[in-house]
Amino acid sequence: MHFGDQEDVFPYGTGAADGLRFPERAAGQVLAALKRVGLEVKSCEALDAGCAVGGASFAMARAGLARVDGIDFSEAFVNAARTPQQKGSLDYSTLVEGTRMESRAARVDLGTSAPIRFSQGDACALELLRDDGTLQPGGYDAVLASNLLCRLPRPRDFLRTCSAWAVKPGGVLILLTPFSWLEQWTRREEWIGGGDTVSSDELAREMQAFGFQLESRADVPFLIREHARKYQYGVSECTVWQKQK
Repeated sequence: MHFGDQEDVFPYGTGAADGLRFPERAAGQVLAALKRVGLEVKSCEALDAGCAVGGASFAMARAGLARVDGIDFSEAFVNAARTPQQKGSLDYSTLVEGTRMESRAARVDLGTSAPIRFSQGDACALELLRDDGTLQPGGYDAVLASNLLCRLPRPRDFLRTCSAWAVKPGGVLILLTPFSWLEQWTRREEWIGGGDTVSSDELAREMQAFGFQLESRADVPFLIREHARKYQYGVSECTVWQKQK
């Protein structure tokens, strides 16, 4: 903070505004990946795994996908996502400073967007959602996991399921993650790298073993507001993996 050179401390650009609208930019990565691998967006179905309150799901639906399913472990997040879907907006409050709050509204213009279904569920046990009819039994053309991987208790279970059926042959898995491995979320033995090995390199080895081929890699910044004068700035690695036919 005090003495580091920019290239050592902050090598991702000159400002933090490039971290805004992260869910929409994550959805953009999905759309771009589908086009690059030769799939017709309007005929594709997507799963937003760890959808939180639905920003990326709404963005994908507005872009014209045939169907979008969003799942999250948090029932509160799922309920929050369903509110603007049903009513067009969601009232919420945001911290200004100290204990002072500000009332705001999140508005979603769905227009003629694709059908979206939000469900509560565990990304490490997608088979349960497939078997009860919540998720498509035949899998998806695209699966998005946005800042999810390093928050899962068993990240390999999620990747294994994506390989087994959740991603269709020829489809894509888009992983965005800052690799923030913490034992409060993931036991150390379940980490993908983060110890003696570099997470990005270890993830590549795992993905190749699961039958995926790397299609692209990029840095995608994100910005989280804490209050009016304090923010968290992070940079997720975005890798796009195509499942081999």
